[in-house]
Amino acid sequence: MNDRRVDLNLINVFEAVMAEQSVTRAARRVGMTQPAVSNALRRLRHLFQDELFVKVPGGVAPTDQAKALWNELQGPMAIIRNATFPARFDPRSTARTFKAAMTESLTGRTVHEITVRFAREAPQAKLHFIPHTNLSTIAALERGEIDCAVGMFPHPPPTLRVEALFSDTYVSVFARGHRQLKAPLSLEAFTRARHVLVKQGLTEIGIVDDWLSLRGLKRDVAVIVNTCADAIRAVAESDLVTAVPHSFILAHPRRKSVQISRLPFDHQKILYKLAWHERAEHDPAHVWFRGLIAKTVRSLQRPARRRH
Repeated sequence: MNDRRVDLNLINVFEAVMAEQSVTRAARRVGMTQPAVSNALRRLRHLFQDELFVKVPGGVAPTDQAKALWNELQGPMAIIRNATFPARFDPRSTARTFKAAMTESLTGRTVHEITVRFAREAPQAKLHFIPHTNLSTIAALERGEIDCAVGMFPHPPPTLRVEALFSDTYVSVFARGHRQLKAPLSLEAFTRARHVLVKQGLTEIGIVDDWLSLRGLKRDVAVIVNTCADAIRAVAESDLVTAVPHSFILAHPRRKSVQISRLPFDHQKILYKLAWHERAEHDPAHVWFRGLIAKTVRSLQRPARRRH
């Protein structure tokens, strides 16, 4: 770019299109007409000598150079906004799109209530939920593709901020009336049984298997599924066993079809956390959105624990 001056209004447009992945939604976000945003994109393409965005079904997608620019510009833009504009945000008048990743073991209990509260507090805004895996979510937070995420995040990078939401523990789950098993499971029965493992990534190891490996043990994983809900359906109608977070099975509609047993070895509790990138630490819109999610998730854990 050499010494050419850059109009910060163009950078605002670039930021809006990156966040919304749509020229139409970006125009609403920055209060411009769609032709004006398209004209700004033409100027940006000339400035950076790159297409920046290409059309895809439902909107636009950034090029590799656009992604690289996005990573470089987000921090400085946040600093400029915080220094220039008062930290005021009215959720009732915003039309922006908020994006959050949610771990699957919580979605069935939290997405509905978060959506209801979000629609009530921010009636003109939009909300997108994205499936969570530890690696993909951290990458999306780093790139600014999502605003925050709820998961376990055992080893978050230093660029992420995390807030503890609640603690939980894993339990064994198997069919009520199982032919060989009964609660409480012994360690021998647990490792001998055929298991359903829940995991989303191809390379991520299950947390229960990680705990067992520290003791020089392993279990017999017969089936790998992507969701806790699929695991519960499988074990409720078979001789298989699974391990899922305790709060998940307490709130599951098939709770009465299965037996719950503590894991037959000492292990750490798991901690669900809310995570976001450091650049969004003080952004008032992000602060409001994170607060809504944290308050909702915490409020929904207490009823499940009282039923136990």
